[in-house]
Amino acid sequence: MDDLVLQEWSEACSLMEAALVSADPQSYFIERSRWRRVEQTVLAVLGDAETSGFVDDESPYLRALAGRHQRTPAEHLERLAADPALIVRLSVAGNPATPSAALAALCQGSWHLRVELADNPSAPSWLVTFLAGDQLPRVRAVVATLPRLPAGLVAKMQADTDWQVRAALASNAAMSRYTLGHLTDDRDLRVSAAARRTMQRATFT
Repeated sequence: MDDLVLQEWSEACSLMEAALVSADPQSYFIERSRWRRVEQTVLAVLGDAETSGFVDDESPYLRALAGRHQRTPAEHLERLAADPALIVRLSVAGNPATPSAALAALCQGSWHLRVELADNPSAPSWLVTFLAGDQLPRVRAVVATLPRLPAGLVAKMQADTDWQVRAALASNAAMSRYTLGHLTDDRDLRVSAAARRTMQRATFT
């Protein structure tokens, strides 16, 4: 791997680990966005063979790359799902290729893992439903941003007691005109404003 690419990845991982122990969830989400951007750049320049060689590397940052690569064999992803380093497990949780059994095990971990699971585009419906009932609004809010939410979950999140969850749903461009229209009348101005903005830029079919 190019030294400059490796340095950028190491710095992103170091900042991400600091955010993981922060008491401020917002700092985590900020660093998570940066971490994911750098991760995409690094994976784009890595070959499959090079990435697969990271599975047993002593560096958790390199194991995290193996955990995120979609061509990492399922048996390796299952092993990395139990890695002692949280940053490695986060990568596995967000990997669309991770087997369902490993995803099920990861959903019992920290809220950071549940956020990654909720944002996994290949998360099975049972997992999405489970996470939609999470005790933490920040996890439910991530579920509310998914493009293909079952009608039952949309109704549930539309009535969520936490404004952040309703605001996330109101910002979801995949929502119907009916749902967004209902949210424009939300009792919280932050939610109603988000719904109006989404309606203004939405293309309804």
